[in-house]
This record gives sequence, structure tokens and C-alpha cells, in this order.
Amino acid sequence: MSGRGELFLGDLARAVAELRPADLATAAAMAALLGQGHRTPTALSQSDSVRAVVGGAGRPRAVRLEGASGGPLRGTSAQPPRTVTAERTPRPAPPEPSESEEDGAGHDGEPRAVRLAHRPVDFSLTAIGGPAPPAGEANGANGTQPGAGLPRRRTAAVPLTHEPPWKKDWARGIMFAAVATPVESREVDQRALLRGVAGRQALRAVPRRRRLSTRRGVQLLLDHGPGMAPFRDDGLWLRDLVGSIAGRDRIEVLRFRGAPGRGVVRNDPLTIDPYRPPPPGTPVILFSDLGRMRPPFAGQVVAGPREWRAFVHTVAHSGCPVICLTPYESTDYPALLRKKVAFVPLDRRVSLRHAQRATARVRGWLERP
Repeated sequence: MSGRGELFLGDLARAVAELRPADLATAAAMAALLGQGHRTPTALSQSDSVRAVVGGAGRPRAVRLEGASGGPLRGTSAQPPRTVTAERTPRPAPPEPSESEEDGAGHDGEPRAVRLAHRPVDFSLTAIGGPAPPAGEANGANGTQPGAGLPRRRTAAVPLTHEPPWKKDWARGIMFAAVATPVESREVDQRALLRGVAGRQALRAVPRRRRLSTRRGVQLLLDHGPGMAPFRDDGLWLRDLVGSIAGRDRIEVLRFRGAPGRGVVRNDPLTIDPYRPPPPGTPVILFSDLGRMRPPFAGQVVAGPREWRAFVHTVAHSGCPVICLTPYESTDYPALLRKKVAFVPLDRRVSLRHAQRATARVRGWLERP
């Protein structure tokens, strides 16, 4: 055995040469005892032979396993190498695939597995196609367009759907509470009539019941400043919603930057007109953050709190309620603005009751003597 304490293939060959097992089963048992079970010899054909050359103090000799034809082979080297070699007949070349195998069928007619690299790709991350170039354009050397016949690649753009800022079931109710104003109906207010009679008051007119209506129309002011740029789609959605509730012929859409007092745009974007409040009682809907967000390097584009207070005072003095649709909470604004402006946040948590209370508070403040 090896003097290093480990057993190698040469130790197995030396043991086989000394003990000369009678069959392959005995040789396999010897290999298992020496820890070389994974090197179990297999049956050899008549033309196969194994030469084990063993080195030692004496003359080298050759040993042949049982089961191989012919006599033992003789070593010819003066210094025997510590190797074991096996000479085998060359294996026949595999047969060429037939036409059926090339089409994907095996020897038994069963479908053969196709490699992943040979499979056709049925998807692509890049859109291929697009409109064909005009036939008259030719920039090549031979009068042909460079890259003719190759598919054109373009970026696959997936349109994003807009998600409304309010719940779908409450959106129309919240907007109606913002744009509606109380008007007298044809029904008699019996409670007011009884109170007047019981108090012995002179009735100069029959009291009528009041109800909410959109007959007065609405003025919609859209802020196109840098602070409201992320909410541009919400502004377009609110414009369509207001038009469907108050009537497209009763809505006045104005656009501005900074504050409406600096000028508004009606139809022509190159023409800036001075702002004028609507008739008394017409609600003014502000889609703005009232200068709450000041992007970097905005400068004087964003209006300050003093400018907004002056604008709200002008509109309220004209008898028009101001409702602000803002992406911020009402508590983020000063108390002076919360007193005269009904803030309705663009939040899915906003309920119909919140919008009704906010607008009723502002209308009650305007009706005070």
C-alpha cells in the first residue's frame, strides 16, 4: 500500500496483480475494500486487454485479468511507470440522422426534444413594424434606401389609464355639492310660514323652499403652474366632470399661472385677458394648490399667500363662493383662507358629507349680513 496513508488506483492495481482474482466479482469486492468502488472493472471483449505494470524491487511483470483472451503481456520498460492503461477498440461512429429524425422524430417514431436555442421566439420586448418609408426616399449608393428589407424597430408604448382622485360612486355627488347653489323652488315653506303667523309677523311674500341647483353655472379656474404639473390629467378629468353636471354651456373654463389676478387665458393661449369675477352667486371652482408647492427655481411664477388672500377677498366681495379642489389637506392652509374658501382635497378618502359641509359653511358665511 501507499506509505502516505491514502489508497490510490495504483494500490488497487498492485493488489490485483499480487492476488490474481478469479473473476470480475472478486476484483470488484477488492476494489470496494480499498475504497475504489467507483472504479469497478467492467466486462471486456475478446479484443480488449488491460495491462498493469507493477514496479518494485524485482523485475517488472505484467498481469492479465481473467476473461480476456490471450496470455499475459510482458513489460518492456526498465523503469516501470506507475500507471494503468486500457486499450479498447474504437467505437463505431453514430449513424447520421434520417429525414424523420431531422423533422423531430426519434428512432421509435416518438417526437424528439428540441433544444431551447432552436425554438422559434414567439415574443419580443421590442415592437417591430411601423409605417413603411415612402417609396421616393433613396439614400443608398444604388438608389435604394439603407437597410431596405429589414424590420423597423420602435419603442412599444403602453398607454396608462387615468385613475380618478375620488371614488367612482361618489365623484358626481362631490362635484354637485361643489357647483350647486341654493335657489328658491315653487314649493311653499310651511315651517317658515307657520313661524311667521305664530309670531304675528307681517308676511310680504310667501316663503318658498330652497333647493340646490346648477342653473347659475360655474367658473372653473385651472392652474397650469409648475406646482400642478403632476396633476394635469386630474384637471382634464375634472373639467369633463363639471361639464357633465353643470352643463357645458354653463361652464366658463379659464387657465392661469401663478394667480388669476395676473391674467387668465380663455381660448387663445397667446392672449392673456384680465380676470373678472362671474355674476353674484356663481360658484368659482379653483383647481390649484394656492402656492402650497414651490418647485426649485420657480422664482416669481408661484404666487405667495398674500396674493392669494387678495384674490379670494375680491371674489368673495363679489358674492361668489370659492371652492378649491387641491391635492393637499385643508389644514395645510392658513386660517384666513379656510374661513373664506371651501377646500375639497383630491383624495379617495373624501366623502360626500365632507364636501357638503365645506360648501355649506362658505355659503353661510357669504349670506351673513
